[in-house]
Amino acid sequence: MNIFAEHPWIIGLSLAGVAALLLLVGLRLGSIKWLLSSLVPLIGIAVTIAIAWFSVTPAQHATIVINNLVAAAVAGNPAAAKACFARDATIHMGAPEQPGEDRARIDIAFDSFANRHRIDSNDITSLSATTTSADSATVNLSCRTQTASSYGIVPTRWSFEVALQKDGTWRIVRIIWRTVGNQKPSLTLL
Repeated sequence: MNIFAEHPWIIGLSLAGVAALLLLVGLRLGSIKWLLSSLVPLIGIAVTIAIAWFSVTPAQHATIVINNLVAAAVAGNPAAAKACFARDATIHMGAPEQPGEDRARIDIAFDSFANRHRIDSNDITSLSATTTSADSATVNLSCRTQTASSYGIVPTRWSFEVALQKDGTWRIVRIIWRTVGNQKPSLTLL
């Protein structure tokens, strides 16, 4: 079902091609039967668009969570930022294979956004989300950020694993801080 919701144009274009072919055949043969049969793929396009419009995929849920996290960090609101995380969330520096730090370390980092690492400006340069299962998604984020403690604008890249929790909420379960500038980040930067 996610293929319909996340990529409706694949099916929509395929059905449009079938409809056009049936319409051409109907016009060429002068057959009302063929002309009417071209309506079936058009109905399929409408159903595909409806499915895409009314369903919310894991990737879309994850994107909402990450947008909320970024907004909270920029606003210097640690409580709202922390609410985006699962209780057992971890943060990894550079790659997912690196040892992870626990939720307490994430909380300390977000507390610093209210003072020492207050965000002065932030521009998201890239945000992409991919559904990984029926109850999880991965979001890749790149941004250019200037904080009170930085010497100018610093580009960073992040990956977030977001999952549906038992209580029905979507929360971040793992952060991978991939790069700061062109370097692997270190815990001293948090």
